[in-house]
Amino acid sequence: MPRSRPNILCFITDQQRADHLGCYGNSDIQTPNIDRLAQDGITFTEFYVTNPLCMPSRATLFTGQYPQAHGVRENGIALPQLETVLPEMLRQSGYTTASFGKVHLNPYGIDLITPLSPTESYESFQYWEDHNDLPRPYFGFEHVYLTCGHGPYAFGHYSWEIPAERRALQQIENALTKPSGAKESWKSALDEKDHYNTRIADHTIEFLENYESEQPFFIWCSFPDPHHPYSPPMPYSDMYNPQQITFSPARRDGELDDLPEYFRAVYKGEQRVGGLEGGAQISDDHYREILAHTYGMISMVDHNVGRIMKTLEIQGLLDNTIVIFLSDHGDLMGDHWLINKGPFLFRGLTRIPMIWRLPEGNSAGKRTQAMVSAVDFYPTILDFAGLPLPPGVQGRSFKSDILLGDEPEFRERVYIEYDSTYLGERLRHIRSPEWALTYHANRKDGLLYNLQDDPQELYNLWNDDAYQSIKSHLLEDLLNQNIQAASYLPARKAHA
Repeated sequence: MPRSRPNILCFITDQQRADHLGCYGNSDIQTPNIDRLAQDGITFTEFYVTNPLCMPSRATLFTGQYPQAHGVRENGIALPQLETVLPEMLRQSGYTTASFGKVHLNPYGIDLITPLSPTESYESFQYWEDHNDLPRPYFGFEHVYLTCGHGPYAFGHYSWEIPAERRALQQIENALTKPSGAKESWKSALDEKDHYNTRIADHTIEFLENYESEQPFFIWCSFPDPHHPYSPPMPYSDMYNPQQITFSPARRDGELDDLPEYFRAVYKGEQRVGGLEGGAQISDDHYREILAHTYGMISMVDHNVGRIMKTLEIQGLLDNTIVIFLSDHGDLMGDHWLINKGPFLFRGLTRIPMIWRLPEGNSAGKRTQAMVSAVDFYPTILDFAGLPLPPGVQGRSFKSDILLGDEPEFRERVYIEYDSTYLGERLRHIRSPEWALTYHANRKDGLLYNLQDDPQELYNLWNDDAYQSIKSHLLEDLLNQNIQAASYLPARKAHA
């Protein structure tokens, strides 16, 4: 007999663009298992982050709040322990909660002037040098297999499980072939069975095979790929021929001349920003290699998604499980002459994939162009679990409007933030189907794009006299969004 509340299995990748999947129109990449989720479910074509960095974005998914409200304004800031996180809400209501892979709600390094508290250190390199486990529940997760970092820098439970001499095969000096010099790109010599993607899937499968509880489960299956370094193992490192890859980034000659000066400084390696180390001056041949390896990493994730879905079916759990696939942010991958991520609020970085497969084939094969924000993920999960929203949640559920309905205008716009201490700047961004505007708190220049005429965001209209009226209107709208994104907590307890 089906449970009254559904199981929830959430697959999440790291730094994956929406257009790096077959079901999003990419004819080069092989992602049959994720594409099958899209065939059986609902594909969101306009799903946007609230911040295009790992920690702020994941904190939003776990709190239903914008970064200025939950406090994780950029990487390196721990999510406050007092926040009412999604897994804890589900756990307290009777769900069995489990996390396999990346969480990243605490910093990876203890290298700041102000030391981290013991709880803030649980995802740091330093903690896992001396510990092989962490207290539970961890952000509401009762079962945890933690994998932090990426490529040869992966650690956590994973680094205690795979011997150091085997993990060393991930290092660039042990690459299968001599590296070409492409930025953070090589063919890993690590055996596929020892890779963290495989081990994350193995532990998820083991959990499902041994699950006998009458209570529903919430599983966070979080793959650290395709985040750089771009270093997949065989056979994925050779799955795609770089010369046969379609490489057509959103960029134009002279574009950097029309953008704030920090864009060129980052391009030349003169300005550090969160998410990008060093310059982005990369040849097209190197981009093709990076893209081929990125596709290989995604195909490896896809293979493991297929393994887990097969287990779900064999165990008879598929008919009462909501399956979700999404990422935390994109990768510029050559767009606007840049790579990775940072204070660049373009579509390739802020739009991410999201697919929902509902039980019993509800809305199978549906695609929606409704604009949805990552802040809406949390309340939608709680809606399916039959739980009320805790105070301070800023998103709203799209269960009835989109997943079970057909509301094409769920949001008129999405709102995105980026605070950068490296840059000494605070960016605020608003995006609708027609316009995209970025405002800087500490400089006079900004970005304005007419998305109907310029969908690739190549011609900045910020200083164009013909668009000053629309800019003023959008700035007023942005001000309203920014005010609404401020925290509503603590709540008033008395008149005075």
